[in-house]
Amino acid sequence: MAEQFVIGDLLDGDGHRYCVARILDNGTARLIDLDDGTYREVTDLWMTRIARHAKKDSHADLGLFSERHWDKALQRFEIIAPILATSGDRIANVLAAAERAKVDRATIFRWMQRYQDTGTISSLVRKPRSDQERGRINTTAEMLVLKVLKEHFLTDQKQEITKSYRDLEMQCRNANVPPPSYSTFYRRINALSTVVRISARDGKSGKRRMKQVVGRFPRADFPYSVLQIDHTLVDIRLVDEVKRLPLPRPYITVAIDVFSRMVVGYYISFDPPGVLGTAMCIAMSILPKAPFLHVMGLDYDYPCQGFPKKIHVDNAKEFRGNALKKACEEYGIDLEFRPVRTPNYGGHIERLMGTLMSEIHALPGTTRSRSTELGDYKPEEKAAMTMQDFELWFANLVIGHYHHEVHKGIELPPIEKFKEGIFGCDNSPGIGLPLAPTSDEAIQKLKLDFMPMAMRTVQREGIAIDSIHYQADVLRPWVEAVDPAKPSAKRKFIIRRDPRDISCIWFFDPKLKRYFRIPYLNPLFPAISIWELREIKAYLKQRGKEAKNESVLFSAYNEMRRIESQSVEETKRVRVQTAKKNSRAQKVAQTGLKPHPPVIPPNPQTVDDDDDDLILQTPFKVEPL
Repeated sequence: MAEQFVIGDLLDGDGHRYCVARILDNGTARLIDLDDGTYREVTDLWMTRIARHAKKDSHADLGLFSERHWDKALQRFEIIAPILATSGDRIANVLAAAERAKVDRATIFRWMQRYQDTGTISSLVRKPRSDQERGRINTTAEMLVLKVLKEHFLTDQKQEITKSYRDLEMQCRNANVPPPSYSTFYRRINALSTVVRISARDGKSGKRRMKQVVGRFPRADFPYSVLQIDHTLVDIRLVDEVKRLPLPRPYITVAIDVFSRMVVGYYISFDPPGVLGTAMCIAMSILPKAPFLHVMGLDYDYPCQGFPKKIHVDNAKEFRGNALKKACEEYGIDLEFRPVRTPNYGGHIERLMGTLMSEIHALPGTTRSRSTELGDYKPEEKAAMTMQDFELWFANLVIGHYHHEVHKGIELPPIEKFKEGIFGCDNSPGIGLPLAPTSDEAIQKLKLDFMPMAMRTVQREGIAIDSIHYQADVLRPWVEAVDPAKPSAKRKFIIRRDPRDISCIWFFDPKLKRYFRIPYLNPLFPAISIWELREIKAYLKQRGKEAKNESVLFSAYNEMRRIESQSVEETKRVRVQTAKKNSRAQKVAQTGLKPHPPVIPPNPQTVDDDDDDLILQTPFKVEPL
């Protein structure tokens, strides 16, 4: 189309307001009239002629919301989700929802409008966080939770979660104990084994369904209904880009769309699997692929994008972080953990990994699956591909070859199966291309939402994390700021940091509701990763020195580099660290966050004349080690 439209876009035209319900394969789109619920098919010419309604992004950081307010937003979403998902009598559905929620219908319409404008759960939060966290539930409440689950939720009545929670609230009141929060109750249900949940609520038919043959996954009925994510150590040795000497094996994190078997996202790195790799893999799965293909210099059809309904992962600790869980909730993604001892639930991704490894076994430098298979073959001597070589080869393998080969489990090439789900076929209608962030601001927010978060105060020297200071003009209004909820304490602000490059942090301004890039206080310091910082601290500890400030840290860093440069011809450890550093820098350049120019917010907080020197003074000097 002349202008890019995606599912969920709002448009005004001919005196009506429409929502894009489906993008068809013939250059047309199907719209739903939000006034009367009727459908209309239009051409791209009509769509580009009318005014596109400006969508409002939700800019608040997820860390701002208390558990109580987040719970309320989730409850509101559960109320409006059935209305948004149907095309029946919308007015009647709104009236019924308003009666159940004990609010007026205008409130329901407001909630629907907020969610349609942003597509995020945070848009339904009423107030910012109060910074007062709720404690753990007591023993009596815990017993009541189990009782409600057994007697109300895990029955063939298939009671909704909100109704079960109301039953829990009533029983807690009768027992004179405070009820647990809705999110706590929701987590308890989410932690239930899928086998237990479906067997209890669907009876014998549910038990039969759970006895899956290999190759089946429950409710993966359309594209992006379920993604599976896993990671593994790749069976290949790579070489450095300068001297072509052998390096360790890289790790790869892969996301697969269970419906079509398409690889929708992946992340390759020398660093062990963790929160970062998972976050980058999920972000790639969601975002449009055109920028990625451009960077790689590829010209393939790669239509995968959008927010998945569910992400299915194993029970590894890197998937258990609260930041990952909350980021998934923000975008309406159900994060589900694989039930223990249920190989059917992870079979798709594991078989894909096996398929990819079998292709890799033909490359120079392969380590094979077992060392016993190598014989006299020495991978470190045969290694020939750099990280960049391997990434390009892998992209061609997945996007150019695997996606277009007939898959035995679905009897179609994955890309054809995916397009059937999107555009429809003779047997079923398509769902349309899933909604994905397109603006720079929305893309940046998505990436930051999955990044590690910290809370820090703003001091005269800026913000300190791990003994390193960061400074920019945008911090001026918040120097020595007092916590509005607790005047005796300093206010803490949300900070996000990319572990691959800690030469900057991302500061969330609570007034402007946006992130700002904050660089090192001393711009002469080199960019390093969090892993290099840990090496520096270990180096100092071995020598009985304390990492008390960045002067000590970076003097030690320079000393380490000097020693390495004088070492015998590129030892293995030096090559490994250099390759990791170069790989991280390249990935930050390809997938990193775009900086907003640091600016002073309008109408900064008032300061006394006596404080001018404090705010505007030159930052302290860094002394050499």
